[in-house]
Amino acid sequence: MSLRIEIVTDAPRFSAIKHEWRQLWDRSGGYIFQSHDWIAGWLVGVQDRKEIKLQMALAWDDGRLCGAIPCAMHRRSGLRVLTWAAQLFSDYCDCLVDPACQGASVLPALWDGLRQFGGFDLINLQQIRPDAKCREFLDQLARDGTRLQRGNREERCMRIENRWPDGESFFRSLNKKARNNHTRGKRILGELGGDAVFRLLEPPQNGLSQIDEIMRLKDIWLRTNDPASPLLGADRAVLKAILQSAWQSGLAKIFLLETDGKLAAASINFVYGGRMEAYFTAYDTTFDRASPGTILIVEYARWSFDRGLTHVDFLRGEEAFKFRMANAETTLGSFTGARTLMGQVAVSGHRWLSRRRQRQEVAAPDEELEPAT
Repeated sequence: MSLRIEIVTDAPRFSAIKHEWRQLWDRSGGYIFQSHDWIAGWLVGVQDRKEIKLQMALAWDDGRLCGAIPCAMHRRSGLRVLTWAAQLFSDYCDCLVDPACQGASVLPALWDGLRQFGGFDLINLQQIRPDAKCREFLDQLARDGTRLQRGNREERCMRIENRWPDGESFFRSLNKKARNNHTRGKRILGELGGDAVFRLLEPPQNGLSQIDEIMRLKDIWLRTNDPASPLLGADRAVLKAILQSAWQSGLAKIFLLETDGKLAAASINFVYGGRMEAYFTAYDTTFDRASPGTILIVEYARWSFDRGLTHVDFLRGEEAFKFRMANAETTLGSFTGARTLMGQVAVSGHRWLSRRRQRQEVAAPDEELEPAT
């Protein structure tokens, strides 16, 4: 196998390889976060941000795309940081490798291509599953004593593994309090607005207007509960572009809980590969007392297990409801490092500050290696 490594740095070139990328994504069994539609939506959202530049490595074998490391370079506080493309908005980050190719040779060639191309001082790769295609390779780089190392940041992803023959069996497995709360919530919804109706919206239906409404409800909640959220700023437009592109990919479904035609709660989820990933949820605070978000989770979990899906994945975040509902979890890892002298200075400074904080016994969570914005 004779590989040709290409470094893609602009959206038009990425758009031109859409067909080849989609074929590789299918063969590789990637997550939606590595799909062409996902990254293309992110590129639309960040197209006016001069501090972000696409920088992905492709491996070609006689015209066949057989591997990709989808990265981007961000300028932060005078430093150039290499991350995954759309890392902030992606729950599972990884490379793509054609199983028919020799991954042991493809990944080193891709990585060498990125390093030789340069253009970055620091490496900050997050959200990497234990079974990610790149995990063993990155672990080996860290063990070999290179400038790449395991990061301190770990994140937990909760999920409901399907252990039931159907959705009703899943519901009956919930404890008595959970079942009663579900029934009680529906009754309260009826008192507040009308009978609760669970509805599914999926392509080719028009879901773009619903995405707007879901984001509007999320905005209302954030202004009260998390007014500093970046989703109330520039990141909102980026997320909207990604969700619209994900909808057009055909992998997204919108699960709705309505009462008398009014939206009480909604969740934008991804269903493919025999599994469900619950990505973005919002609810109308008017119906707070009924806990409409929890009602919706139970309903789309029942829907999933009626169709034999292997699991419902709540993705990142440690919200209380996930601990109540989940029966399994995955811990995500990270890798950080330096490529240039400037990057090494930043790493050394970060370590010094961390040790100083420890000596002063400051009760604050460890910060990941990433320059402050």
